[in-house]
Amino acid sequence: MDGNIVYIQLMQYTAGASFMFLLWLCVYFLRNGSGNRLRQITGWVLLVWVIQSVKDMALIWYPTVRFEFLHHVFVLIDMTAVPTCAFLLFELTRPGSMTLPRAVLHEIPFLLFILVYVLHPMETLYESAIACAVAYGTVVMLYVLFEIPAYHKRLKQSYSYHERIDLRWLYIILLSFVAFLAVWSLSSTYYSELNDTLYYLLTCVIWSLISYFINRQEQVLDSLTTRSHQDIETAPENEENPHQFTLQLHRIFEEEHLYLNPKLTIMDLAQAIGTNRTYISNYLNNVLGTTFFDYVNQYRLSYAEQLLRQTKMSIEEIADRSGFNSRSTFRRAFLKRFGCTPSHYRLQHLPKEIEKEISLTQ
Repeated sequence: MDGNIVYIQLMQYTAGASFMFLLWLCVYFLRNGSGNRLRQITGWVLLVWVIQSVKDMALIWYPTVRFEFLHHVFVLIDMTAVPTCAFLLFELTRPGSMTLPRAVLHEIPFLLFILVYVLHPMETLYESAIACAVAYGTVVMLYVLFEIPAYHKRLKQSYSYHERIDLRWLYIILLSFVAFLAVWSLSSTYYSELNDTLYYLLTCVIWSLISYFINRQEQVLDSLTTRSHQDIETAPENEENPHQFTLQLHRIFEEEHLYLNPKLTIMDLAQAIGTNRTYISNYLNNVLGTTFFDYVNQYRLSYAEQLLRQTKMSIEEIADRSGFNSRSTFRRAFLKRFGCTPSHYRLQHLPKEIEKEISLTQ
């Protein structure tokens, strides 16, 4: 069989598989995204990619289009998918920030490129459009690289946990986007069946990763980016007496054991005390020199330390009872504070009689 025919068939197969895969993901997120803003946005972004895939079918079934004016137009239409990826990244790093007017503003320059090229089809204009799309994608990725640490910092001000809400996985996606953007720009400039095949394969890989992580990602509150009416209207009673507020904070943790709630947020604490989250966050940062995340977890670690010294519970049970969402998180936090693992700490401090009971059960 001729080599060219093999490449063409391979491209056709991967294009069809990519289309079906994107369509399935789009339906999944739109059907299961009710009440979850992040999933809804993912579903609409995928819809744009599905429509783009339908347009790509013309390049497969009508090969002559590839080397004519319409080929360039179709590639320029592909550019409108680049900002949609940015919408998803913006929403992840700044929850609640992505709105329809902002989305339209990001798309306008790309739509203008298409319009101008249709009216004045020049090769230099086409190449400039591709360069601008690559530059836009690069700037967005650099922006997100700086935003991820800032997001995690804001996260520690409002949440006592980070499982399923942090964005460390986003570094993998960004690395994938670099490869994807390179292949897309190469395919747009130098057409070949092999380049297109690689493009469709990378599309499936990237969206598999994105979908997997977003499906696991819990939706965080808009409190990471905005202030609520409660923050403005509620005046903290002990604002003039920080020491009194410290005692109140300590008392409510000791008596009500709020820290044992593995999903505790600063909003929960604010409601329990009768103040607002902004005051608590500023107080923890400026007066106590800590974050909400660290403040809560120091209570959890102290409680876990008592259980390690006084009980024969397993490490997993202690982690769970102390308010940690996983053993690995508990282990890292414990190691950071005490300089050893929970198991090693127990060996050093557990009374001999309890130690013997544990050895016999094992």
